[in-house]
Amino acid sequence: YANVVSQAACLRCPEPPYTDEARKAKLQGNVTLRVLIGADGRAARIQLVKGLGLGLDEQALQAVRSWRFVPARDARRQPIPTWVTIETRFQLF
Repeated sequence: YANVVSQAACLRCPEPPYTDEARKAKLQGNVTLRVLIGADGRAARIQLVKGLGLGLDEQALQAVRSWRFVPARDARRQPIPTWVTIETRFQLF
């Protein structure tokens, strides 16, 4: 991958919903994902780095698949694919 001049930024990134099982268990924490954001601003590949279980990992993966990003750009201002780490926080209020 080329040298990145500007990093990818989130354009539309709604929070993933809780699962009923996780809510009943009062499970809270972070799901960490490694995401390849393509030149088109979509998540091209997603890898689970750290999960929580009880369906929250799947909810985070599904949410990130639907997110849209402003892609990273190289020195020529061309959009390029880049890997980013995304943490999705699940917290009950």
